[in-house]
Amino acid sequence: MNRKLLATTFLLSIPFLSINANAHEPREGVSGTFNITVGQRVEPAYSGEPNQFDLIVNNLDGTPANVAEITLSVDVLFLKDDAFDAKVLHRALLADEIVRDRATPNRFNIPYMPTKPGAYGFEINGTINGIQISEKYVCENGTLNSLGKSFGCVEQIQMFPQKHKH
Repeated sequence: MNRKLLATTFLLSIPFLSINANAHEPREGVSGTFNITVGQRVEPAYSGEPNQFDLIVNNLDGTPANVAEITLSVDVLFLKDDAFDAKVLHRALLADEIVRDRATPNRFNIPYMPTKPGAYGFEINGTINGIQISEKYVCENGTLNSLGKSFGCVEQIQMFPQKHKH
């Protein structure tokens, strides 16, 4: 392949290297004011690997919301399975404050590290621009999105090299 074609192919592929918010759960009309999309910043998510709760706030028409003030608490849930009403096995309040993404002003994150593979969810409570928000999101089959769009559950990363029994 010649260098010019190779460079063009590489440049055209750059948008596909960015983080894909399609692996998130979008909800329209949250509190009658916003379209909110929630997921994990890094997809697929692996146990033992740092990740972040990821929140994207848009206006009802789909344009990025001008978020002047956000005060949310986020509980991360470890669930028996990936169903919206699944039993919560462990719950923890994410201790860090929610931080605005530098490149995308309507995107917010809180770091955390999932320690086990399985079904995870997020409960968010608080306000965005003074509007009360109280929502629960669950990975994969726990989605409330009518199109089935959701974020993935946490996977076990393959260890390499592995010790083999002889």
